Amino acid sequence: MKVRNLFALLVVVALMVPLLAACTPTEAPTEAPTEVVTEEPTEVATEEPTEVATEEPTEVATEEPTTEPEPCAPATDGPLAGIDPRGQEVVWWHNHSRSREEGLIAMVEEFNATNECGITVVPENQGHYNDIRDKMNAGISTGELPGLVVGYQNDQAFYALANGLADMNQFIHDPTWGLAPEDYDDFYPAFLEQGVHKAFGGQRLGFPPNRSMEMLYYNKTWLNELGYENPPTTPEEFKEMACAGAAANGDGTGGYILRDDASAVAAWTLAFGGNILNEEGTGYVYNGDATVQAMTFLKGMYDDGCAYFFTEGYPNPELANRHALFSQGSSSGIPYYRSDFADAGTDDVFALTAIPHTTADPVQNIYGGDIMIPATNPETELAAWLFIKWFTSPEQQAQWVRISNYFPTRATTTDYLGDYINENPEWASALALLPYGLYEPQLISYQGVRDKAQQAFNEIMQGADIQETLDKLTEEANALQKELME
Repeated sequence: MKVRNLFALLVVVALMVPLLAACTPTEAPTEAPTEVVTEEPTEVATEEPTEVATEEPTEVATEEPTTEPEPCAPATDGPLAGIDPRGQEVVWWHNHSRSREEGLIAMVEEFNATNECGITVVPENQGHYNDIRDKMNAGISTGELPGLVVGYQNDQAFYALANGLADMNQFIHDPTWGLAPEDYDDFYPAFLEQGVHKAFGGQRLGFPPNRSMEMLYYNKTWLNELGYENPPTTPEEFKEMACAGAAANGDGTGGYILRDDASAVAAWTLAFGGNILNEEGTGYVYNGDATVQAMTFLKGMYDDGCAYFFTEGYPNPELANRHALFSQGSSSGIPYYRSDFADAGTDDVFALTAIPHTTADPVQNIYGGDIMIPATNPETELAAWLFIKWFTSPEQQAQWVRISNYFPTRATTTDYLGDYINENPEWASALALLPYGLYEPQLISYQGVRDKAQQAFNEIMQGADIQETLDKLTEEANALQKELME
């Protein structure tokens, strides 16, 4: 519209307003204020206040609930709800000494300095397993128990008979404090099963921090010189090679050094496809076909001059100095073999392999002490479990392997051991056998039965009837188990 026309229109409107006001006095005040109130105030009320009210309070409301909970606060649900592990002191009775103890102390100090619960673990060396067993039995009577203790599976049965241990199932499967499914599955199944006691209703009385394995050691350099490229895998190959070593020396040495203890009996029984533990896990079967066959085989090697007894010290130097082609023992002895071969002053090297077996795959006797949680109070017990959970994580297990030379109990621990595996080929060759492991009985009577098994082995080597001797051993072993459980 042109300015001139707009100005004319405004003049007309101005002249008409007085006339309209005189004729209809109530309409003008009603329309003019209504336009101001309904247009301008309404726009302000619906736009600006609405945006402020819906945006700012909403942001404040969503920030406050996202505040992280206090670390290690007690669980609000599950079987362990309300139990507070914070600030607990956990005394740990262990058997490690010298360099292993030094390394263990350093690991415990790391845990004490970094765990969010403020838990303090106090490691205390209590001597050998027998010393710890005596002290634990005394502590159960007086109520003066540590928060953690190490021991074998038959020790666990002794303590459980007096209600001296906590069932660790409650911690492992707890929704707040337990192991995630992928962590639980990371453990080798046989190691986890070893701490579960059928004789005590399936309670989990121990947890595996490390393991050792029964191995066949051999002088690799000498074996190759005798014309054998690879170590034996079957009993027949084993005897042939041992007899070749004995023939080379011609003085009653040079073959296989017999090992007569209960772990050797168990190892050879497993290698022949049997087990000295019954299927129910509640008794002994020393007179099964596999044990009879294994003892018959070893007695034959002894009679043929391909195996001999050596009782003066350890067999490591005998292997290093070609007084034996084969010996048998724990994988934890690798450092000692390495040292004795170095001291021999020759270029000979040793290696390890599985116990010769009749089965398609090797079946290895794997053993080791567990960590147990004595029955004290809920707070200390939970704090003890949280340390075990940390100590058996793959990263910490790898550190403990470097310190102790034990085998880990979790598969992914090897992800953190690349350089260690490369630098320790003997240890690495044994590591590959971990998935084939089984274990010795966890029964309360096994400590006493071990002595009886060793006695039976020696009687057989001296000419006693094999079947009758093993029948007697089985009967005595089960009688002792029954007596101790009554």
